[in-house]
Amino acid sequence: MKVTIVNNKNSESSFPIGSLLLLILGIFLTFNSEGVLSSIFIFLGILASLYGIFKFIRYYQIKNQFHMEDSRVMMSGISSIVIGILTILLASFLTNAIQIITGIWLIFSGLTKLGNASFYKVNHPKLYISELIIAILFILLGIYSIFAKNVVLVVLGVVLIIYSIIDLVNYFFRNSKK
Repeated sequence: MKVTIVNNKNSESSFPIGSLLLLILGIFLTFNSEGVLSSIFIFLGILASLYGIFKFIRYYQIKNQFHMEDSRVMMSGISSIVIGILTILLASFLTNAIQIITGIWLIFSGLTKLGNASFYKVNHPKLYISELIIAILFILLGIYSIFAKNVVLVVLGVVLIIYSIIDLVNYFFRNSKK
């Protein structure tokens, strides 16, 4: 058995479009997280509505072709359309709900860590300081998430920006040596 290794030089020198797209997504998530999340809900609502329309059409095809009614298909179509329309109409509300739930979760986690910090105060002073800092950070991020932006999406956006910039710098650095 003979194994041949193919070295595709074009793949190394091609521009990393994926990194550029991740950079753009990261910028949107960092500076417009509510808009991105709302757009996702609208997209999901459209998909659910299209699925419902497909199911509704399928119901009439079964009815006309086989002369039988399958009410499960019809009900599935109707409920998917209703869920899709509600998701589209309530996209802003759902975005705000996720933002508030994330903030409450971060505050609760921070308060839990604050309780852990008080336990470490006597036995492990170094752990006390780090646990206290993390607790305060979680509480502040929770408050920020409730009143400003969804901090999880903002952090994800920042991470995507940093990753993309590093990837693009590495690309230009590799290609400048040739």
